[in-house]
Amino acid sequence: MTREHVFGDWLTRIGLDLDPVAHAAGPLNRTARDLGVVRPFHNRVREVCGQCNGGWMSRLEAAARRVLTPFIRGQPGYMEPADQGAIAAWVQKTALVAMLLSSDEDRARGYGLPSSEYRKLYERRDAEGPLPATEVWIGRYEGKGRIGSIWVVPQIVAIEGEREPDTPQGYAMTIVLGELLLHGIRFTAPELHVDLSTERGLPRLWPRDARISWPQGMPVDDASFLGLSVGKEFRVAEPHVVIRRWDRATDLPDSHSVGSMVELPTICGEHVVYYPEALVEEALRGRSYTFMTSCDCEKAYLIQTEADGAHCKAVGTPAAVGELYDALPGDEFILEDENGRFVCKATDGPL
Repeated sequence: MTREHVFGDWLTRIGLDLDPVAHAAGPLNRTARDLGVVRPFHNRVREVCGQCNGGWMSRLEAAARRVLTPFIRGQPGYMEPADQGAIAAWVQKTALVAMLLSSDEDRARGYGLPSSEYRKLYERRDAEGPLPATEVWIGRYEGKGRIGSIWVVPQIVAIEGEREPDTPQGYAMTIVLGELLLHGIRFTAPELHVDLSTERGLPRLWPRDARISWPQGMPVDDASFLGLSVGKEFRVAEPHVVIRRWDRATDLPDSHSVGSMVELPTICGEHVVYYPEALVEEALRGRSYTFMTSCDCEKAYLIQTEADGAHCKAVGTPAAVGELYDALPGDEFILEDENGRFVCKATDGPL
């Protein structure tokens, strides 16, 4: 076995900022496992044989370097149909390798991809494209929080009003490199494959069609990245069919009321925090609020209330999360009742 880079080493030689940054990997909606503060694009996994590392995987990296480098740097250009199969296969290969960064404990609890996905990709190593029932789009990232990021999120194909399937039937893949965003989905149950589009009008590079001009479609910023990466922006033409994340792996335990407060499980998986039930009522009226809180782990969280629940937007030290909260636009409100004093910021109108 050899040490395979999650992101190809060529990314360290194309002019990106290589100052050390914090790295992390872990399951959705939980505090990620700390991988240390290191230079970007140096994480590796020791689960790839030398023949694959120096063979078909190396060929995909060479194609990615040649085709994607200008887009990563933010230079407009074109992607030819002849290159689109190799780039779509590179997206899938990179997503699968990234999943190997998860800990053995995480994978034992189900946070991983089926081993059959790795075998099937290996069996198609000489094919001109990714696994069947895969779709990939290309877009532009204009946020500031990611020089390199990979998200893999389980998905289901559901009929509106029907019970959620017991197992995921696919996974969304999202990769950010510099100013480039690549977003795709693989249906692990090919018989459920449906043609999709994206809410942002991103051009589809696989299945390949025609020459692609980049950038196209609405860009993705830090505020919209998480929603896109978990699959919220897939659009299905067939009525009553929806593609959505598999809730059993992506949702925190439900919050519930305790008197006039709401008890919310934190993403550390060990503690709970509380916020006024009045914010739930306001969210159902379309008024969103953001607040800062912390748990016994001494981690701080930035929470935003929305109509479908409270969502964690950031986690870190109290100082770091405090800076994010202070930088938010909007008026600040102080709520006082028998539970004490609660401070929040209005996102969409007055309380």
